[in-house]
Amino acid sequence: MLDAIIGGAPIPFAKVDLPVMDEGPAGWKERAQYLALRGLVGGWGFLPAGISRGFARGLAKLLPGIDPRHALGAADFIGTAFPAYSETEVRQLVQQAYGHLVDVSLRADHLRRKMIGHPVGDFFDLEFCDEARELFEARGHGKGVIGLSAHLGWWEITAHVLNPLGLGPACAIMKPPKNAFLTRYIVRSRAQMGGGLCLPRHGAMSALPTLLRAGATLQLLVDQRAHRRFVEAPFFGRMASCDRTLGVLARRVPKPILVYACLGTEDPERFRFVAPKVIDPEELSGLSAPEITTRVNLEIESLIRMAPEQYLWLHDRFRDRPASAPTPQSAPS
Repeated sequence: MLDAIIGGAPIPFAKVDLPVMDEGPAGWKERAQYLALRGLVGGWGFLPAGISRGFARGLAKLLPGIDPRHALGAADFIGTAFPAYSETEVRQLVQQAYGHLVDVSLRADHLRRKMIGHPVGDFFDLEFCDEARELFEARGHGKGVIGLSAHLGWWEITAHVLNPLGLGPACAIMKPPKNAFLTRYIVRSRAQMGGGLCLPRHGAMSALPTLLRAGATLQLLVDQRAHRRFVEAPFFGRMASCDRTLGVLARRVPKPILVYACLGTEDPERFRFVAPKVIDPEELSGLSAPEITTRVNLEIESLIRMAPEQYLWLHDRFRDRPASAPTPQSAPS
């Protein structure tokens, strides 16, 4: 497995009609924004990783004061997940969340490009449960896999393991930036990861069952607060508005659910790709979408506890829904 080449030839895959991506505007302002961002991130990637990390940690000490709304939301979230934490420990974890987000934002793109053409083992240590190892060795049995993860660790580079090890193409749902040049760059970058696909959030649900049946691996990050059509389920013991995608898919197209994450280490260019659990579709047979969501939330919680300092606590997971918010949806079978 460690000898597999990152960014190699795409895995043969049946042609599937995908929803059209709304790329956004493509004027001179968008081009200027794109060039500025690529220049900043591209140039930053050539700095020694230690300097980048040090900058991220220093900036993290200032960001809670600059961004109090997200800092307060993060503190509330952490207090729910770790009620025994002291105020000092909560404040420290908020700062670590800011620092990690800055580090990922500045270095992930450079790392993705640097890894292409190298063996998986040059950058990743693989830690699989027996069922996950069997799934990878059988290349997902060619029947499709639902990948379950969170905004934890280095979620932006996980396709660099899934695709070369045979669980590809890895398909991710994205909300396109309002910039055609950035959208095209993101789509092109994923394609370079061994044929990874990007699906627009709008219309993705209609294509996901077909992709699964064709043998793709769907990368679902379902840890954030759902805004519209959602199901209610406990998250760290507190009721939350949860994305209904996985619950609906698991009922419509029963497939193995691979629980995974890519975690950073002390070495800034070395990562742990962990896959501690595979949920057999039989375990979820007969369950409703809220019940499935409750089950998978437990796995997400376990992932987060592996490296809470690398989790994106900054989204306001438990923000009270306004009176005009839509009611939870009863998910179809």
